[in-house]
Amino acid sequence: MMHVLPDRRLTEREAEALERNRQKAELIMWLRREAAARDGEMAWYVARTNWRADSVANELWQHGIEAVCPKERRWKRFPRSNRRYSVDIPLFGNYLFVRLLKAESAWSGVLTFEGVQCLQGRGDRPVPIAPREEVQLLVMLAGTVAASVPAGGELAVGDKVVRPIGSFAELVGTVREIDDAKRQALISTMLFGREVETRCGIDDLEKL
Repeated sequence: MMHVLPDRRLTEREAEALERNRQKAELIMWLRREAAARDGEMAWYVARTNWRADSVANELWQHGIEAVCPKERRWKRFPRSNRRYSVDIPLFGNYLFVRLLKAESAWSGVLTFEGVQCLQGRGDRPVPIAPREEVQLLVMLAGTVAASVPAGGELAVGDKVVRPIGSFAELVGTVREIDDAKRQALISTMLFGREVETRCGIDDLEKL
């Protein structure tokens, strides 16, 4: 025997809440279309993410937004074995590059994604990377490279270090913090005129 639920009209409060949610969803869809638009002056921006930058970049691409996450290849060993395997990890941690219109609607659109924390800039206004910096970005996108570096002596806060990874060997950073237990260091690097902090394995750094 089939039971039929009685019809119930929405209360005024429920109807208002439903309408607000509908309007919010439509606004988000419009802003995301603005972020994916290509009908105006475009520029590259640096975006900070809330989790792994490569997964955020993939989500943005699925919505038609041009986003890139430079990667580097690391080699690891299987436990209790001499066999090695490679993994590709984001080169700059929780940072990626996104190409957007120079418009507030496009900026707001990319910020509707939970994985995007903010766009780098001055105050509340995002600032695009300079044209000469776009050339550097294209160099970074040339491919992934392997990083297997012997430790260059004990590190200390304030030391200048580099990750010798082929074409990126000129990126010099400064040690800000050291976690001896995890054998990790917090490195500050100037990227496109902005300070970017990333965590790296101590054994993957070379002291200058």
